[in-house]
Amino acid sequence: MNRMRKIVSKKKRRYQQDGFDLDLSYIRPNVIAMGYPADSYEGVYRNNIGDVSRFLSSKHGDKFYIYNLCVESERHYDGSRFNNNVCTDFSFEDHNPPTIKMVLAFCQHAETQLSLITDRTLVIHCKAGKGRTGVMSCCFLLYYYRDEYNDPLQTLKFYAQQRTSNEKGVTIPSQRRYVEYFGHLLNSQVLYSPKQIVFTGLLITYKQNQIRNTSLYYTVSSSDHRIQYQSSEIPLEYDTTINRDSLVDYSVLNAEHKHFIPPANQQCQILLEEDVLIEIFFTKTKRGKSEKLCHFWFNTFFLVDPNMQNILSVYTEKYPESNLGVLSACLIPEYGHKHLYTMIKKDIDGFHKDKLHRLAPSSFTVSVLFDYVPTPSSTLPQSEQSTILTETKANTNLKIIESGDQSSLIIGPSDKLIGKDELTQNNRLNQTNDKLTVPNDILNFHGSKRRSPRPVSYNARTFSLYTNGVSDWDSTDSESGINETNGNYGEAETCQTHF
Repeated sequence: MNRMRKIVSKKKRRYQQDGFDLDLSYIRPNVIAMGYPADSYEGVYRNNIGDVSRFLSSKHGDKFYIYNLCVESERHYDGSRFNNNVCTDFSFEDHNPPTIKMVLAFCQHAETQLSLITDRTLVIHCKAGKGRTGVMSCCFLLYYYRDEYNDPLQTLKFYAQQRTSNEKGVTIPSQRRYVEYFGHLLNSQVLYSPKQIVFTGLLITYKQNQIRNTSLYYTVSSSDHRIQYQSSEIPLEYDTTINRDSLVDYSVLNAEHKHFIPPANQQCQILLEEDVLIEIFFTKTKRGKSEKLCHFWFNTFFLVDPNMQNILSVYTEKYPESNLGVLSACLIPEYGHKHLYTMIKKDIDGFHKDKLHRLAPSSFTVSVLFDYVPTPSSTLPQSEQSTILTETKANTNLKIIESGDQSSLIIGPSDKLIGKDELTQNNRLNQTNDKLTVPNDILNFHGSKRRSPRPVSYNARTFSLYTNGVSDWDSTDSESGINETNGNYGEAETCQTHF
């Protein structure tokens, strides 16, 4: 039976001491990641719920608290087996990320559990105890142990080392992206609140395609999986010549094959807010049956907030292992001035394991085309448009408080939380304000040095769109209020792209 359990747990580290052999790892002395504690027949090849109960009781007494992240009904068990110290309020679907609000709420809840009982241990699990478990474990480390963990990529790497023998912990791109989102949100000390964008379509590009008789369509869904938009189907061009599909100097708008879906004469305008799911389906014309090809998640706040815009436009260039995607902007003939949020193949769920490029060519790229929502804030005096946020001390734990209308959550130092009256006043201001003033001296992404944000510039410039997989797009271009509020894009702020 132990041999069978090792086969099922694959490369995950097992606890093999004191007569126990469990799919369980200590991420920290008080944070455990483990596989699902199963009963009946499933308990033969997974963690047996009786063995897990005995382990926790013998090692931690009654000082443990379990988070079951499985949303599947068949993955719920009798909490009395663990002294009713089980929480299922933060469950989400396998192979998907949690919403940003759920991550914030989970971290606050976990912090409370540690404060209630001294020396308490948190036990986090999903089905396999790797992907979903890793997302929440990493986010909690970034939130609660900020002295030690303030770099999301390094925290993901640390979790992978603690949980697996091959250092493959959280591998799904969207799950990794949300850990990065959360880490940069904490580092930047900004107000998280729902932000809207106007979705106008997808741009799918590639250099070559050796897959015959294939067409694509996609759907856009909200966090509850309700479809907001479904595109028409388009055929993909097939290349008869086989050349090396290289990403060197690859530009999405200069790619050999470009597909705007929908086309310029059928543009849609869909308001999207917070967590968004894009699913792409393919149809092989001979069979006529559509199948899901890939998907990815993103959160609109990180496309709108100026501090996050800076990160999305430069971070991937410095750290190729990042799955954040790249934010850029360009004047596109027939479409006008558009903002693009681009995912290359490694950033798309379902493609990250396609090493031999059997599903799609290596240059396959998806860009979300969108506009910003005009706001009345552009007409307010500058002094009324900005809320200055102070930087958190490195050794200060962070807390979250929620506004009265539950529309926003504030991350801030535990000793400097905003009072209810001040919060109400700030909420009124933020209803008409999308812009935040970034402190002059903010933490570097890795916490080792300090760097200042790039100065706001309204001078004429051109955009080099996604050259070599990165973009020099600057969020200050969207802060000028030129393209969002009056549609006067101007000749100065364009890139000359012809196709």
